[in-house]
Amino acid sequence: MELKQEEERLRLLKNLIREEQDSLDLKRIVWAELGVVGEFQNSIVYEYDHDELNALLYNIGILPVITCIKSSDLTEEELGRVAHVPAHRKRYLRFTPSNHFKQSMIIPLFDFNVNELDLLDKVAMWKESNTKFERLNTIWQIEKLRALVSLELKTSKKLTFECGTFSFLEGSKKYRTDMVLEHFDVRTIIRCARVNLDRMDEIRSRGFLSKHELAGIRRVVNVQRRYIIMTIKKEKMKKEYWCSKLKQLSHLSQGENAE
Repeated sequence: MELKQEEERLRLLKNLIREEQDSLDLKRIVWAELGVVGEFQNSIVYEYDHDELNALLYNIGILPVITCIKSSDLTEEELGRVAHVPAHRKRYLRFTPSNHFKQSMIIPLFDFNVNELDLLDKVAMWKESNTKFERLNTIWQIEKLRALVSLELKTSKKLTFECGTFSFLEGSKKYRTDMVLEHFDVRTIIRCARVNLDRMDEIRSRGFLSKHELAGIRRVVNVQRRYIIMTIKKEKMKKEYWCSKLKQLSHLSQGENAE
């Protein structure tokens, strides 16, 4: 309950801070005294031609080693062919709140009018709430992992408490494409294989796809304006991660060119 309330506080405070920063027409604000930064960012959304992408990756020989095939995309007859092949299946918990829990959530998030606070005070409240949320969420994630390996939950599939019900669910099986390649024809592989689109930059940097080829199989469908608020410490960690990622991609590109 505390976690959900804190999540709602964060959502409300973020929206209020976003609106006020937007009214100031400032893309980025750093509240150095609080160690917090707020920034508007544009995010490009692409739409890929699935079959064209898969055919291109198949023709250059890398489709089987960078993709997987979901069991939900296969027919019963096709599933029978790979019944003996090891598969990965994601397991997760779903929480369904009880009516009692829903009613208990109908309480004010603040005992004062938060709209009357100035921007700096709102940001200070956001930071305090974010710290509490991260602490509670860490505890929640640990408890979820414990529940996922619980024999009782695996056996009954459900655990019911006063606040609601936890259900044990399993996603579709996923097969490594290179492990099932011999069981299907090319058309089935191209139809069913799924590329992790987050790896497209790595694939291009390795020299497998040119910018021209990439432009031919994807198009921009939207440019989303997002508002990000985080601690300066977290922003620094994200920048260090992406710098490391860019260096890896650069090395991959140089390595492919050298060959």
